[in-house]
Amino acid sequence: MKTKLLISVLSLLLLLPILVQATHIKGAYISYTVDPQNPRNFNFTLTVYTNHSSPAEDPEAVMHMGDGNTVIVPRNTVAKYDKDYDIEHFHWTYTYNIPNHYTVVWAGENRNNSILNIPAPSDQVGFYTYTTVNVNPLSSNRHGINLAGLPLLEGVVGKPLRHNFAAYDADGDRIIYQLVAPKKEDAAGKLVDIAGYTLPEGLTLDEYGELIWDAPAVVGRYTIAIQTIEYRDGVVQGLGVADFEVTIVDKDKKPHLELLNKNQLSQNDDGSVKVMPGQPLKLEYFMRRHPDSNAPALPKLYSELDTLDLLPISIAIRDSADGHAITISFTPGEELVREQPYIVAMSAMAPEKANWSNGDLFAGTNWEFTYLYIGDAEPTASEDELKGAGFILYPNPVADQFAVEAPDMPGMFLHLLDAGGKKAGVLRLKPGKNTFTRPASLSAGLYFYTIYSRYKPVGSGKLVVR
Repeated sequence: MKTKLLISVLSLLLLLPILVQATHIKGAYISYTVDPQNPRNFNFTLTVYTNHSSPAEDPEAVMHMGDGNTVIVPRNTVAKYDKDYDIEHFHWTYTYNIPNHYTVVWAGENRNNSILNIPAPSDQVGFYTYTTVNVNPLSSNRHGINLAGLPLLEGVVGKPLRHNFAAYDADGDRIIYQLVAPKKEDAAGKLVDIAGYTLPEGLTLDEYGELIWDAPAVVGRYTIAIQTIEYRDGVVQGLGVADFEVTIVDKDKKPHLELLNKNQLSQNDDGSVKVMPGQPLKLEYFMRRHPDSNAPALPKLYSELDTLDLLPISIAIRDSADGHAITISFTPGEELVREQPYIVAMSAMAPEKANWSNGDLFAGTNWEFTYLYIGDAEPTASEDELKGAGFILYPNPVADQFAVEAPDMPGMFLHLLDAGGKKAGVLRLKPGKNTFTRPASLSAGLYFYTIYSRYKPVGSGKLVVR
């Protein structure tokens, strides 16, 4: 049995000088839209989450556009998220001369010190976030991946932590989520993985983009990077990486938040919710402040459904049993039917401000996530479910040869993407055993595969090449 290390009050006091001396960047990502009249013209947004109490400022951002040019972008807006954090936006337009793939990078100031999963000194390691765009006049892609939710989260030592950024693509493209190593710049100016970086033990990411950390064991800061890949019909449209910081503390002031009527909703086998076009849907939540909190909790909805104004949404809040009942109501139409789910993220936030000067730090926001399929679409099978359907890929890891056993389904193909989201190969499958020699183009590393039947995804998995 593993022993969990629970940090005492004395340990937290020892950690206090580290927290006080922290830099101000909490997380960042880059999004974009494409001008439909000129597909070489991109409208970018850099979103940065910062510590409100820090005197550090970012009045401008230097953006590396991937074609050898840099652009100095003034900050457009600063909005207060809560009493601890601000959200800053930088907007700019850029026109590429030549069709190609370009990686757009923001290099912020150094990271915080004493990040537990980056080798010391972590405050000598730069902060980088980036997105890769495909400049192609023939492409119909008009939007990059955006976040309806927030990469702002604190967890409590020894307690489960769940979070989802509620990523979306306004084009409706499918999104694949991957935990990746954060980047830094090497001596030659290239982006490389931070040497010695490790994922926090027990942290996983599911097919809906939900971070699940069953029991964080050590108080402190952690850096996590999530890569999102948008693709359509097996073709990558673009990718981005949200780099952010998670703080684990030992004090819990999260309000109670619960979706009360989940068992009354139509659900798929994985717990996602299914609703048909024209069918009214109600999500009934109960929210109550934490006993140690001195003010009522504050609810807020995050979803592409309201961010993009895709349909009218009614939100009703009423007093109930020493708390509040919250009802989210809407009726989806036929135009919202698609294969991938919509993410509905409801939050309940404690209104108190954390006191960084004396170490009064706490986790103050709770979340409930609902994954909503509209229409007859169902969740794409996971790797285990692929096996249950008759698909088996072996051996894995792969050395020289591998085989895929496939059931009797029409028009089967296996699409391979590398860890950067670029297409690495397409293999035709026939019913029965399919034996392949490892293509020379598959160098050692991690790959992601999706099996299609008649151009519809059946399921996805990971492939390791040695």
